[in-house]
Order: sequence, then C-alpha cells, then structure tokens
Amino acid sequence: MHRLLGSLVAIFIAASASAGVTFVSPLPGSQAIGTQLLEITTDAASVNRVDFYVDGVLAGVARTAPYRVVFDFGTSLTARTITAKVSSNGYKTVESASVTTAALTANETLDVDLVEVAVRVRSTSALKAGDLRITENGVAQTIRDVKRERPPAHFAFIVDRSLSMNDGKLAAALKAIENELRQLRDGDTASLVLFNHNVAKARPIANGQTIVTDLAPSGGTSLRDALASVASDERTYAIVITDGGDRNSQLSDEQALREISGTRTIVSAIVLGSSHTKFLDRASQNTGGSIVSASRDTIRETLARVLADINSRYLVIYQSHGTKRGWRTIDVNASRRGVTIVNARKGYFAR
Repeated sequence: MHRLLGSLVAIFIAASASAGVTFVSPLPGSQAIGTQLLEITTDAASVNRVDFYVDGVLAGVARTAPYRVVFDFGTSLTARTITAKVSSNGYKTVESASVTTAALTANETLDVDLVEVAVRVRSTSALKAGDLRITENGVAQTIRDVKRERPPAHFAFIVDRSLSMNDGKLAAALKAIENELRQLRDGDTASLVLFNHNVAKARPIANGQTIVTDLAPSGGTSLRDALASVASDERTYAIVITDGGDRNSQLSDEQALREISGTRTIVSAIVLGSSHTKFLDRASQNTGGSIVSASRDTIRETLARVLADINSRYLVIYQSHGTKRGWRTIDVNASRRGVTIVNARKGYFAR
C-alpha cells in the first residue's frame, strides 16, 4: 500500500512539473500564408530539440533558443494545425503544444513577405530589435528578429577567368578560395562559378578540396550573366572576384539587378584592379554586400577579411506590409546612440 501510494505521489509530482510550451508565432486564429516564422517558448530545462509539424508533417527542427524555424505555407487558403514537440532531459521528456490558424476567405488578401536584411553595425552593445528603425517605401515596418549568429548559407564564388586575369591573378584567386573555405561553418555549402564570355555551370566545392587547376585565362567577360546565374531564394553569399570589366553579358544592368535583388542573395566583390563597373556598386549596395580592392599578392588576406566580415554580421528580419509589388526601397536607421549603420541592404524586387 505504501509503495503504491509513493508511486502515485511520484506520478502526481511529475505531472505537476510538466513544462509549459507556448506559441509565439503563429498565434491561434491568425492567418498562415506565405513564408512565416514558427516559434515557441518553453520553461523546460535541458531542451534537446524542438520539432515543428504542420498538419502532421515535420516542418523543421530547432536545437537552441530561440526555438524557431521558417516555414512556407504557400498560397493555400485552408486552416492549418501547427504542433511543437519539445524533447528535454536527455530525450526522456516530451511536451507538446498545438495551434490552429484561421482559414483565409477568397476575397481576403494578406501581405506576408518575410524579408531578411543583412546589416553591418558598429554598436556599443549587442544589437536588439528596438535599436533599429526600418521603413519600406517609406512605410514603417515591425522588426521580428535580430540574429547575431549567421545562419547556415550557401557561398557562391564567382571567378573571372577572362584574358585580363592573366599574370597569375586567376591562379591566386582560386588558391585563396581553396585556403579560406575553412572559414565556412557547419551547415554551409559552397560552389564555384567560372566565367569569361561564357558562364560555366556551378560546381560544388568543399573545405579540404583542391580546386586550383592549370586553367588558362582566355576570352571576354560576362560578369552580369555570371552573377545572375547564382541568384537564389536560399540564403546565398555571392562573392565575385574580377578585374572589374564586363563586355559580353546578354543581361543589362537593370535585368541582372532585378534577377538578384528579388532573392536572398547578398553580393560582395573583390576587384583586382583600380576600377570596376557601376553594376557591381549597385548590386552590392542593394543587397547589403561590399566591394573591396586587392592585388594578386593580397587577395588571400582580402578574401579572409570578407568572409570574417560576413560571419560577424547581423541579420534583421521583418514582415513586409503596406507596400505594393515591384521595387521596394529599404531604409535602416539607428534608433539609439551608440549604434552606427555601416552598411545595409537597400531594397529588393517583390514579384
């Protein structure tokens, strides 16, 4: 009898100590369409992972706080059920919570563009959402999140192999990439795109892989076409290494900028020379990247600094509202002293 009573008390205590799981996004009865954050908070100790499910199908996994993933609900007008399962205590305990979103009627519209803005900031303390103001086409936007740690991304190295990249510049560029791939983090991927008047297909590369060849520089330059070829809706850092010219691209500046600016591609460039096209300036400014100069002898150190800079950036996320389709201008400003905006994405093209 005493043993049974003790067991019942233990069960009661365990039940009373159940951890709480609360949805931050989406909220019950809200509408879910397009790309949105799935996020919960929990008071569970020693959380191992949080599994998010949408209508019973695994949508993503979060292993560290804040516990959130990004999910694309598409254009469906139906109600959706989102469930979060929190595994903790060495996977011995599992707690869950669910929310159901509201259906969207046929005559309703909802703008749900989730926009990522790469920002370089000098700050006297860790940056918070309240430290910044963002407007889109002059309309104030609500910042959803500020990420200090760079999320996993794809790195596309776009290397000019035209005739002007002779005198060892092409070989130095490829060797620099080979050496500095070590700066990529777990979850990152990388590819190499070589171009002259033709644009080669991107090929995957990885840390520890030999990518330097006896490739001889030749031909003209199709820089705009090459950069547009890597534009992606996945988080992509496009790093161009070139001597700055473009004589053979089929795409115009505006066409190439539209291809790039409507995606999650951030453009940076290392220019081996004293001049470069205005297109590179616009591409880097619009997406929040940067342009630096280097020589054959300094390219490795320069690429190392570019990658280190990318690894130290903030990523500001807001959900666009109140503006029309087409080109959208983004303005990022500091809202407190001690914060200086060094560089930030200038806009994007919303299709």
